Amino acid sequence: MEVGAADEITALLGRGKVLTDEEVLEKYSTDMGGFRRRPSAVVVAENVEDVSRLLKFCNERKIPVTAWGAGSSLTGAVVSDSIILDLSKLDRILRIDTVNYYVHVEAGVVLERLNRELEKHGFFFPPDPASSFICTVGGVVAEGSGGLRCVKYGTVKDWVLALKVVLADGSVAVFGEPLPKNRAGYNLVQLLVGSEGTLGIIVEAWLKIAPIPDVSVKRVYAVFDSWADAGNAILEIRRRRIVPRMLEFFDSVGLEAANRMHGENLPIGEAMLLIDVEEYRGNETSNLLSILKRNNARTVKIAESEEEAEKLLQIRATMYMALNAISKARVIEDVCVPIDRIVDYLTKVKEISKKYGVVVSMNGHAGDGNIHPSVLYDPDNPDEVKHVEKVVQELIRYSTEIGGTITGEHGVGLQKMRDLAMQLESHNGPQVLELMRRLKKLFDPNNILNPGKYVDMT
Repeated sequence: MEVGAADEITALLGRGKVLTDEEVLEKYSTDMGGFRRRPSAVVVAENVEDVSRLLKFCNERKIPVTAWGAGSSLTGAVVSDSIILDLSKLDRILRIDTVNYYVHVEAGVVLERLNRELEKHGFFFPPDPASSFICTVGGVVAEGSGGLRCVKYGTVKDWVLALKVVLADGSVAVFGEPLPKNRAGYNLVQLLVGSEGTLGIIVEAWLKIAPIPDVSVKRVYAVFDSWADAGNAILEIRRRRIVPRMLEFFDSVGLEAANRMHGENLPIGEAMLLIDVEEYRGNETSNLLSILKRNNARTVKIAESEEEAEKLLQIRATMYMALNAISKARVIEDVCVPIDRIVDYLTKVKEISKKYGVVVSMNGHAGDGNIHPSVLYDPDNPDEVKHVEKVVQELIRYSTEIGGTITGEHGVGLQKMRDLAMQLESHNGPQVLELMRRLKKLFDPNNILNPGKYVDMT
């Protein structure tokens, strides 16, 4: 950032909104994925006008700006060596419409808080990333996030009706309408979902909401002695047309770490499935238990209380923290494969882990083919460091070869730009990436919005 720019922005927005002290800059230097860039300044917006004025100023001077909600990105999407724009103070819930089934919120609203407020009205916002306790609406929309309930309800992209966006030149536009049907114009809403702050800054969102189902939900866990048995159980659940609200996979490494972190004593096997099943007809749970036992589950148990069910959910939500506690470093992968290839995928991960002698812990969304490999390693061990990149590239290459994707929900950021180009070229054709670059140029001709990420223009 050019000399004196911070003072000019302070004059433009008011005192207290431009932060440059070392402690603050350090706080905003790293995301949850461990990607690091030190910003030159942090601007804390208090309203849409602040965002508009800042972008107009920065666009005229070609100063890069990167939006920040809670810093929960795992791919480096929110780190920058220029200006970080903190949107966390835009945290109003503007309207909960229980007739038209939508909620209108500002970008800084934390997802867990949103669902607490919706629950008072008998509604919920179904997508639920594991980071729901800190992540913000603007962040989950910009990332196109997924979550634990997505096996039944889909990802964030399925629940966004309209967005208020500040464009690169500071102008404000609204894409879409809070209507169940709207065919007026191109679908610019979905263009912004998952755009990672490279096309505009999302400041408000109109999100679909759903009534909380008035059905009994059973939380079931099953322990297996092999990944393949757990994978085959997933396939049979699908074939038998059971659609769980949640279907998560843990391996022994993650379970042991979680037991240690939480002081619990969950049974340890090669794999565990954690499943929420809704009782509509009265036989869903019994059918599920039969499937699990047919596929060699060693232990099958239904949570006996709300406290036990919540404990199991918290173990899932904090799994990455538990893994951090047992490993000096890790790379969290986000490949997603067709569900009918889930057993092949699990087998391949075992093969790659053994080939390179690196621990790969598998934890994630088994119900939609998005089980996350966490590659654990010692950064002081040259052999392990050398092998990590090879492990990751083999996983990515394999997932795309069998019709999967390099990222199911974490996004591209800094981590996967090269892999994005590879996938688009092999699956969609080279012209698709070029069209994306043209769109970026159209929305952001001076390349100030989160430059050097996603679709790199440099």
